[in-house]
Amino acid sequence: MKKITFVTPHSWISNRQGGFHKFAEAACQAGIETVFFSFVRPYYSYFQHSEIYNAKSIRKLKKGVTYQVGKALLHNVAFPTLKFPNVIGKFFPDSFMNFLAGFSFSSFNKFCKKWLDGSEAFVFESSDALVMFDRLKKRYPGAKFIYRPSDPLMIEGGYSRYRLLEENALRKADLTLIVNKEGLELYKKRLPDFESAVKWQLLSNGVDIESYQKSYPVPPLLQKPNTVLYVGAWGVEWPLLFRAAQETPDFNYIVVCPNYPSKDIQEKAAAKGNLFYVPGIKPAEVPAWITNAKVVMVPYLTDFYKNRPLGITAKYYQAMAAKKPIVAYCDTPKLKDAGVLVTYTYDDFIGAVKEAVKLERKEYSFDLSNRSWDGITKTFLELAEKR
Repeated sequence: MKKITFVTPHSWISNRQGGFHKFAEAACQAGIETVFFSFVRPYYSYFQHSEIYNAKSIRKLKKGVTYQVGKALLHNVAFPTLKFPNVIGKFFPDSFMNFLAGFSFSSFNKFCKKWLDGSEAFVFESSDALVMFDRLKKRYPGAKFIYRPSDPLMIEGGYSRYRLLEENALRKADLTLIVNKEGLELYKKRLPDFESAVKWQLLSNGVDIESYQKSYPVPPLLQKPNTVLYVGAWGVEWPLLFRAAQETPDFNYIVVCPNYPSKDIQEKAAAKGNLFYVPGIKPAEVPAWITNAKVVMVPYLTDFYKNRPLGITAKYYQAMAAKKPIVAYCDTPKLKDAGVLVTYTYDDFIGAVKEAVKLERKEYSFDLSNRSWDGITKTFLELAEKR
């Protein structure tokens, strides 16, 4: 393989890292020219001020940014479109919303000729990127199309148009790489003919195990006593953390997340002497933060896990590799089998944190040996090249 394109909501340089970053990096290390097609970047996001949705970033990616990664070039590009915010979707049919999500005032033909032509494989993430699936498949009939749903879109309560876009991709992809058994069970439930209609294989997310077994200088914020740290992209249960900070004044709660909470929440957190919000860190810095925290917490929103087939996610792999005590709130009960403290009430979470802080390290009954990114990305490239 000489060229591969990843269609993903991520930007290459970002305070968040997904599996697509690791797959793209592995492709470059193998000498494969790689395109990181950051989609969707709506026109309305020119007026936003988040990490990846802002005018400066989108203008930059529209022109295209090329990096030397390993043995090959990686092109991070975007194609802005007229996509409307999803909350407006209830006033329009799905077909119209999909049309707008793919419509641009720029020429898609020129964009493809400049950046995508020559791609032998296209890898799609579970996101708005799927509105481009049929369009690209028609333009590049000889390429291999892979669907990699990190977060399945067929969840209960999800948007109907995403469910239909995902079903289309599942049925038409040359290969679907499912992250965990929970996702597989969901697809089988939603599609009665799944086994005969979908070409699939399980391929989990991974962790750079060795990175979480090293020693690093302690980040200044973690030099405080009794640090309880969250690093992730999903939102957290802020009322729980306000209460925890109030009831355990000797503990320091730190939330590292690139998704900005409301101004009110940020102000309330800043007013606390032991609750801190950090708007994201570079992926390369994550091991230093995880390994230097006293406790790793995963305080999802209440009932967050109930309609999502998350399984045991990569953020838990990181903390397990670092032998850190983990306290979760509102996540899958399957974590208990691995030795993770999972709680479902505010009182239980706070009590579990009090106990976890007493531990120096924690062993888990979860086998990480087959979760190394080196092995997973090697398998991915073999599958991508297989005809």
